[in-house]
Amino acid sequence: MTGNAPDHLHDPGGKVRLRLPDGVIGGATFSDCGRYRQALTRDWTAAGEAPRAVLFVGMNPSVAGAEVSDPTCHRELMFARDWGFTRYLKGNVLDWRATSPRDLPHDPALACSAANIPALVAMAQEAECVVMAYGKLHARYAEVVGGVLRAVAETGRPLKCLGLNKDGSAKHPLYLRKDTALMDFPALA
Repeated sequence: MTGNAPDHLHDPGGKVRLRLPDGVIGGATFSDCGRYRQALTRDWTAAGEAPRAVLFVGMNPSVAGAEVSDPTCHRELMFARDWGFTRYLKGNVLDWRATSPRDLPHDPALACSAANIPALVAMAQEAECVVMAYGKLHARYAEVVGGVLRAVAETGRPLKCLGLNKDGSAKHPLYLRKDTALMDFPALA
């Protein structure tokens, strides 16, 4: 399903829904049940110009859809604009929609649908670079994180981040300064 997931199908929690900036066209891909969001797009490419896309890979989706944003996606879009990109792509390590990580299913197989990694790979292939921004996930999701990192790395796109947490995970961008510089995300062992 593309567009906005019907709220009656699955409530990801969270009440903050932000308007898209003027001139930005949004898109989203959801599962039929509305529990999962595999892709979010924002485009502000000028007519006649080729888009410059960047993919952000977060922890899990929240309330953002085709017509509304959430604080994390809004912040990432602002980073993308400041860096000169004209197309923002958003995917997540886990595609289960929840505002709070404590609301994610404990079973990694339920928290990450079979459609998630193929969607991430497709977006990575469109992007100039991939910004890992998934924060610190519970250890039970380590295998999923590893699978996502391997699949995205295999696209050959440069992997970046906005810093690393003590455990080596990519910092979450929401509370970082707007002038935080991109750095290389460490290569997989």
